[in-house]
Amino acid sequence: IYWTDGERDSIEVAELNGTNRKVLFNSKVYNPRAITLHYHHGLMFWSDWGNQEPKIESAHMDGTNRKTLINKNIAWPNGLAIDRPASRLFWNDGKLNTIESSDFDGKDRRVIIQNVPHPYGLVVVGSHIYWTDWKTQALHRADKDTGDDRTIIRGDLEGLMDVRSVQSDNIAENACGEDNGGCSHLCLRNPNGYSCACPTGLARSKINPNHCEPIPRTFLLTAARYSLSQISLDTSDAWDVTLPIKDEMQNVIDIDFHYRKKLIFYADIGTNSIKRVDMYNMSDVRTIVSKNLSSPDGLTVDWLADNIYWTNTGNKVIEVARLDGSSRKVIVSRQVDDPRSLVVNPKRGFLYWSDWDQINPRIERSNLDGSNRIAIIKKDLSFPIGLVIDFSNRRLYWIDAKLNEERIETSDYAGNNRVTLPIDKTHPFSLTQYQEWLFWTDWDHKCIMRAEKINGHGKIVIRPMHAAMGITMVSEERQTSWNPCMVNNGNCTHLCFFKHKGYSCGCPDKYTPSCKTSPMSRVSNVCPENKGYDCIKDDEWEDEDEYEKSMNPKYGPEPEEPGIVEQTSAFYVITLVPMIAIIIASIGVVAYILIKRGKKNYLYGASRSFSNPNYYSNDANAQQNPADRKQFIWKRLKYDKSQERVYEETVGASPEVTSLIPAILTPCSSNCEAVTPEMERSPSVTPLHKVEIQ
Repeated sequence: IYWTDGERDSIEVAELNGTNRKVLFNSKVYNPRAITLHYHHGLMFWSDWGNQEPKIESAHMDGTNRKTLINKNIAWPNGLAIDRPASRLFWNDGKLNTIESSDFDGKDRRVIIQNVPHPYGLVVVGSHIYWTDWKTQALHRADKDTGDDRTIIRGDLEGLMDVRSVQSDNIAENACGEDNGGCSHLCLRNPNGYSCACPTGLARSKINPNHCEPIPRTFLLTAARYSLSQISLDTSDAWDVTLPIKDEMQNVIDIDFHYRKKLIFYADIGTNSIKRVDMYNMSDVRTIVSKNLSSPDGLTVDWLADNIYWTNTGNKVIEVARLDGSSRKVIVSRQVDDPRSLVVNPKRGFLYWSDWDQINPRIERSNLDGSNRIAIIKKDLSFPIGLVIDFSNRRLYWIDAKLNEERIETSDYAGNNRVTLPIDKTHPFSLTQYQEWLFWTDWDHKCIMRAEKINGHGKIVIRPMHAAMGITMVSEERQTSWNPCMVNNGNCTHLCFFKHKGYSCGCPDKYTPSCKTSPMSRVSNVCPENKGYDCIKDDEWEDEDEYEKSMNPKYGPEPEEPGIVEQTSAFYVITLVPMIAIIIASIGVVAYILIKRGKKNYLYGASRSFSNPNYYSNDANAQQNPADRKQFIWKRLKYDKSQERVYEETVGASPEVTSLIPAILTPCSSNCEAVTPEMERSPSVTPLHKVEIQ
């Protein structure tokens, strides 16, 4: 099946069941409309309203040999049709009000009919042409050569769009044969026979050129609330492909992956669940965590110990479990206010997370079991999010999403050597890193952007994408190294936590008699370099030891309750302590009022609020409910008598739709400015009628 996509400015092809989707053209395609095929000749034709340069183009059905046929005296080319016996191409023009034809090279151009009110769909059957008309709301017929014998076949067809014919003599033999031409994926027709093609993002196999790799080796994985998409870096397409995951997503905001096991994990705050899907089998979706879960805003995967961590923001805790959701355990619960993003460094045994505490926003670090907790970034911070680690340079990156002060920052693993990258005029939400680049989703520009990780230079748009939320780079390169937990789970019965030059075993919160906190036998800490693992050198551990000496932990695994220092004099205890308590209480009340007032002003004064745990922006696309979402909506006119105007429900109606709006005189004057049309809903389906073909 071939189709045009006017929203994404592309021409695509896929199997009849929608699999193996491939973008044939997205360059110099501005507003494609109709498309038609000549399978016998292996040709495809399409119309393009263009960027002030409307045209009709052709190519082979495998996407080769593209050329422009018609680009003069054309405005709104709508319907296209093939007259196979006569080897001619027909089209209609909704603005010039004509129906025309030419040969397959765009030559011998003829005007068949003029003064057609507003033609849209078009088909050739025998010696006649049939077309639909938006203004007459009827199906018309005329002689295909002269335009004579014009007849209305059927009228009063409200919401009339396209028209097609089914002709038994137009069936051709499949050029690809019974074995799909020996192609592993797409077999596409061309004038000389056929060629094998790979779906967008998949590279050809190096062993067999007729076969494609099953999945990309390196790709950007993005969450767009109701779906997950990938942008392959194996090919030069830079095109987002929606993954065919069999799941009713409601509000997915964060994602991660396990490359060795080929698993994708995602957190859905609409369903309050964490799920995983097999990269090779997108129908294999499993819910791993759903009970006692409130706003899982962030998740991260330990690919060495096969554990998954997440922020349970509504319950103000950070948890861990095995990849299947078993052995669930709370590892951070004290002095947690609003945990958001988190990232794991299993190579060194560290977990990082951000906390949007209203008074003390911060980025913290702990061991993988939650012990040795340290606040590494505490100053000049508002809404830290999008934590990601550059393992090669040993740097931590994050986004500070405070409105109008958005920035991307980086520090070393201990929070020292902090640097701000210049990324002005962007509103980043989620961040990932690969090789020398940073990639992030941008709410303002509704796209995925890229810049150099060292200095923020070279900022470009990788791909436009509405409602883009979480992003991560799926690559084997980002999940290397080794630690003892890789060997039979460290011989732990349940949870294995790698620590500095060692590891420990952990038990789930639910009482499990079989769980042991010590390994049955301890695995050696020596990294087997001869097996190709990315082992940490001794001098790197020495650097880490220096980091630890320089740190002053604010939080420990079991924080002590603040006490009152004993005084030698009862007088001081009796008089000073109440006075200090009153002063502190007064300061606390004033600070609370100021914070609440400032937060209220921020919430109601900002166009986007990152204080909302649901991450809803003011964009209409993001605000709509899942049940109200419609991917394809036909624009239908509606008359609002109370306001004496015709409108559609969305801003920016197409010029074709606007042209159908009748001139309405209002009390103001005959020169009142036109009101932006709005869109209502899809037109009702007209019952089928049998049409006798003469």
